[in-house]
Amino acid sequence: MSNPVFVRYRNSLILTVILPSALCLVADVYAQQEADPGSNHGSRNVERVSHLALEDLSATTHAMDSSGLAPGQRVGNLVIEQDEGRPFVFLTRRNHPSGVVGLDLSDPTQPVVVFESAWPGSVDGEGATDITYFKQNGRYYVVVGAQRAGEDSGTDSSNDVGAVVFDVTDLSDGGDAEEVARIHVPGGLHHLFAYRHSSGQHLLFATGGGNILVYDARSILSSGAQPIAEISIPAEVPNIDYGFHSVFAAYHPETETDRLYTGAGGGYFVYEITDIADRTLLASINSAAVRIGHTIAPTPGGELVVTTAGYRTAPIRIYDLRPALDESIPRVRTAIGAWVADWRNDAENLVLRWPFVFVASSEDGFQAFNMSDPFEPYTVGYYHTWNGRATDFTSSSSEPTGAWDIDVRNSDGLIVVSDVDTGFWAFRMEAFEGWDGRGWGLPNISGVQNWDEGPRNSVTWPEIEE
Repeated sequence: MSNPVFVRYRNSLILTVILPSALCLVADVYAQQEADPGSNHGSRNVERVSHLALEDLSATTHAMDSSGLAPGQRVGNLVIEQDEGRPFVFLTRRNHPSGVVGLDLSDPTQPVVVFESAWPGSVDGEGATDITYFKQNGRYYVVVGAQRAGEDSGTDSSNDVGAVVFDVTDLSDGGDAEEVARIHVPGGLHHLFAYRHSSGQHLLFATGGGNILVYDARSILSSGAQPIAEISIPAEVPNIDYGFHSVFAAYHPETETDRLYTGAGGGYFVYEITDIADRTLLASINSAAVRIGHTIAPTPGGELVVTTAGYRTAPIRIYDLRPALDESIPRVRTAIGAWVADWRNDAENLVLRWPFVFVASSEDGFQAFNMSDPFEPYTVGYYHTWNGRATDFTSSSSEPTGAWDIDVRNSDGLIVVSDVDTGFWAFRMEAFEGWDGRGWGLPNISGVQNWDEGPRNSVTWPEIEE
């Protein structure tokens, strides 16, 4: 075992075990962060594996916009499957006709479209939103959120679709995907998170800007699914006419509990959800700089969270939860660190694979930074997926531009990015060849779920029979 390294977090210490291989990785990536002087696309340590424009996949003729894409084919969120033998990534189509596109990455350099669907009743507006997937009884399901911008569409209309569920199991055998169910929610849903609870339940957390709706995954495979729980904004939050924007659930090995991390009106909130019907608010982050919390992701041990605020010029902020979790203070007010690619632009979505944070950073494209010292995070790689004219940062326009969403396949470190204007991208970052928290002396906790075994084996390596 290597010698432990103590990292100071303001007035407290946290013990982190840094393995020799990890130190080499950090040093190697740091050495490669300088941009390639012969290219204006990205840093030398980032390799573009593939790019697929996803221009007009349907047979319908559309007028092209200035980006070169048909208006209905602008892509949004994405998710990549994590299990061996499942080389698929799924992307949403944001506007009419709303829907989903599935790509086969058996050869990551040559992505192939194997599935696309536009569901009836899709309308102009925000359309398809977030996307997630889960496994149930040996079958794989993709859930695509839908929301009609600015309207409550009513419960009797096809436009009240909150999410559409597809069975994508047979894609690995050359078969088709099949729509199997819909979740109906007035006003729709814009954020989804599928979670394998420590109890063995497979849960779907969903919100459309109001309360968080919690579904048992089994129930959404039949018509008329109803939530098994509903979470509302804490009472002490100042009166802001907005609920929850995003959710992230993770197991906390130290306390053997399940936690829910949320971005919401008033900031960010952390709950214990080991008993989903008897929840406890553990910590609040109420910063004067953040009116509505956008994206949130915890570090593997749950001590820190990395957040976005959803407005232009907002940096990615890093908060230390420990003073609030141990009740030293009533709530967290200030960040301990911050990072930004370009202060004029906003970061839309991120995923955390400690010590790296991978960011879909709108006009700045794909960005990656290292937060091993959360007080001084630094850029380790980037690639500009969009080279159009920068948006005037004083503009009030909410039309998205550039890199929108990002995901990482833990088994081999493949990084996938969706760009609203230019489509799908796949990258590799030098010296990042996969991620397992146990290799860093940390719990193996990220957004990736172990659907078969659950999260309880996340601290130690499984026993290997001789």
